[in-house]
Amino acid sequence: MLPQFARFLFLALIACFMLSPLHTRLFAGDLGDVRESAKGSSSSDDNESNNKKKKKRRRSSHNHYDDCDDDSSFFSDLLGPPILFTVTAPWWGPAAMVGDDYSSVPEFPHYPYQDGVDGYLIFYPEELATYNGIGERFTAEYGNDFSGLERIGGRVQLDTQSRFGIDTEWNHWREEISGGTDELWTGDANLIFRFAQSEKIQFYTGLGLNWMGGGQSDVGFNFTYGFDWFPTDPFVIRSVLDAGTIGDADLYHSKTTIGLVYNHLELYTGYDILHIGDSNLQGLVAGFTLWW
Repeated sequence: MLPQFARFLFLALIACFMLSPLHTRLFAGDLGDVRESAKGSSSSDDNESNNKKKKKRRRSSHNHYDDCDDDSSFFSDLLGPPILFTVTAPWWGPAAMVGDDYSSVPEFPHYPYQDGVDGYLIFYPEELATYNGIGERFTAEYGNDFSGLERIGGRVQLDTQSRFGIDTEWNHWREEISGGTDELWTGDANLIFRFAQSEKIQFYTGLGLNWMGGGQSDVGFNFTYGFDWFPTDPFVIRSVLDAGTIGDADLYHSKTTIGLVYNHLELYTGYDILHIGDSNLQGLVAGFTLWW
């Protein structure tokens, strides 16, 4: 059965490549631009000028605040609840969708669909079956723009019955440049909480730190939100969104993958986008996950 999975992933990779323009870089930008974005390129004079403009705008608009207070209070009372309802929907919506009332404590199989499990979590295990109180997985993947830039990445995720867990990843970038090569390390570490769960799908969110090393060291804040979906054996669909900072730059990261799992091994492919400042590193990825 494993050779069939491998053939499927190979054909998926070929199809994704053929559907994309051949001249498009799978990873755009270069590592030097990433460092400059994180370091910040604006001068102190520019910052001082911007601060003066902001102060001037605040002074010129100050006299209008009193006139707008009553209107602002009215609209806040009218629109506040719907806005709050909409903004918080990504958290309460999934829990309502899967019927999660926080009353059940699941166990983790050693891998998705083990022993005919309908997904990944087990809420009513058989007496003779032995499962885990902790879900563990290790991921390794590779990406290449075929123009001198390549990435090797890894990820570790731990889930517990308490819903809290750890999610951390690291990436090594290597770029061919005139006169040699350039290398850079990036990654993050997050404390996550599984806020919606069922046998087939789990949603999580968390906070942590972004980091960068290799010629320049920077750290920043990270927010993460993602889900793992197990629609039917042997498919696994995962998606994650990160938003935060690294040094003086904004950071946004999104990755969605589809994989086929066979016992403890999952082979997958997908698309990954990392935006730092004005630089974008994006493209197709392929890798494997070990579940246990």
